[in-house]
Amino acid sequence: MAAVTQEEKLDHQLDAERAVLGSVLIDEGVVKDVVAQVDAKDFLDATNRMIFQAVRAQFRSGEPVDAITVRSRIGEQYSEYLLQLMEITPTSANWPVYARLMHEQATLGRIRDLADKLLTAATLEDCRPLSADLGQLLAEGRQLSTWTAKEMLEDFFAAQEDQGGVEYIDTGIREVDEGSYIERGDVIVIGGLPSSGKTALALMMAHRMARKYKVGFFSLETDKRKIRDRALAHVMQIDFAAIKQRALDESDWEAVAAKGADFSGRNLTVLEASGLTATEIQAITQAYGFDVIFIDYVQLITPELDRRANRSDQMADVSRSLHVFAQKSKTLVVELAQLSRPEKAAGWREPEMQDLKESGQFEQDADLIFMLYKAHPKDDNYGGEHRDRYRILKIAKNKEGRTGKWPMFFDGSRQTFSTIVPGEVKKDSQEILRDLVDAGKAAKARNRNRPLPGQQTMVKITELKGDAAKDVPF
Repeated sequence: MAAVTQEEKLDHQLDAERAVLGSVLIDEGVVKDVVAQVDAKDFLDATNRMIFQAVRAQFRSGEPVDAITVRSRIGEQYSEYLLQLMEITPTSANWPVYARLMHEQATLGRIRDLADKLLTAATLEDCRPLSADLGQLLAEGRQLSTWTAKEMLEDFFAAQEDQGGVEYIDTGIREVDEGSYIERGDVIVIGGLPSSGKTALALMMAHRMARKYKVGFFSLETDKRKIRDRALAHVMQIDFAAIKQRALDESDWEAVAAKGADFSGRNLTVLEASGLTATEIQAITQAYGFDVIFIDYVQLITPELDRRANRSDQMADVSRSLHVFAQKSKTLVVELAQLSRPEKAAGWREPEMQDLKESGQFEQDADLIFMLYKAHPKDDNYGGEHRDRYRILKIAKNKEGRTGKWPMFFDGSRQTFSTIVPGEVKKDSQEILRDLVDAGKAAKARNRNRPLPGQQTMVKITELKGDAAKDVPF
């Protein structure tokens, strides 16, 4: 019997792709299952992949899926091809068989590509990520995890008897950790406007988590050296400006010497990730074996959804991809996200979850959502000369814990956040509280002493060039 040629295998693959697409076009009842179980990357033909992505986007938008609605997304020029897909598919009943065949053939093709790259790899280090990808492909399979009521109860008893207890990941922010139960497999979103301090807060958390876990910090916007300087300013508690100006003094070098060993011992890796897709970030995460990843920031991830799709659908696809990856791989995913700027005419307002820029899917997929923002500009509790250094940390969503708001003090020169808690014994927090109280009193005094209209108050001013003082109207 003659061996099956590569051309014949490709024909079988394309026939399976067409049958899967034809099934969703003639039977809307199977769309949900097809979208849930079929991966766009299994389509070798670019046109077929584009049609499937249009079907998926149409379904996720909550609109009907048929040849007309799909054509409206991809263009009139595909009308004849869509009709052909429907004509060659006699029934939708066999779509699972066709989907399995196309998945197997596509996976086999990717394995061959990786094998070719392994053969030409120059070093062992080059082989590691390729081997990780190969292992993932070989172990890949869409398996449904089930749990009966009896099994749930038995596991509950076993879990409660476990003296070690479940392990939760702490952020280093006490007020957050006391009311949250962060685990591997969760998705955390840190939302804020530009320059709100998201990156500094994330680096503090990453450094803390890297004591115990392997942490990857994917920077899609900032050069790795700038990330380094921010991280070291916080860890060493040395002036950020002195780092940038290469002007460290003796006390700074003493701090570096004292804390350098601990810093270098943390399991933290910074990766310049500009242009990466969600799938590439996931592959790198598995290759390096990260337990926790930070993405700074998530809206800069290159979409894999067809570029004809609108931006909201593209970002929704990114969010879902990272959410599924977190659950399947048990990786804690921390996504930094930009917020939409409020309209200037509307003035200041407290940010809400729906302000997450470009897609509401981020809100839906997150287990916890933090908002980091500046207080109202007229709030006297945050007045004084250091008004710009105050922040509010708001837990807007917490599936398994408390929500709330906490005032924060941001020391930009040390890239460090401190929570402001009444009764806190920490010296810096007490000082911050005193600053707030003094600023409030000063504001009230100014209002009390302000002259009424038509009145004139004499103010004593000392001239800088002499000791003489003179009274001038104010």
